[in-house]
Amino acid sequence: MYASLHGDHVPIARLFRNAAAATGATLVASWFGLLVVEAMRSWDWIPNIHSYSQALVLAGIFAAYAIGWQHELIGALLVFAGTAVFFAVGYAGVQVLPPLPAAWFAAPGVLYLLAWTCGDGRHVHSSRM
Repeated sequence: MYASLHGDHVPIARLFRNAAAATGATLVASWFGLLVVEAMRSWDWIPNIHSYSQALVLAGIFAAYAIGWQHELIGALLVFAGTAVFFAVGYAGVQVLPPLPAAWFAAPGVLYLLAWTCGDGRHVHSSRM
């Protein structure tokens, strides 16, 4: 399946893959921005022990975004698993589920899964992007 952009035919899988990468980069940058703002809001800011475990899981999710660029299916599955673990760790730590918008961490996984479904499951690098 192809999409037409300015006279070029681009495989729809590449569009989903690029959208997943852009979404993942936006989520990572937003999270780091919130972390910096939270740290600057109060100079006495000291994360609690539960923050470290959630940050570790988020690092795994962010790594899954990078894996998805090369291997869409593996990246998507790791993103979904990581997001589920993020909710479980959040609940286990403070007995409260993280806010529902945290589910947006799975959005790149959905896009990687769509890229894998629309493509042949193998991603070939090209010199043109």
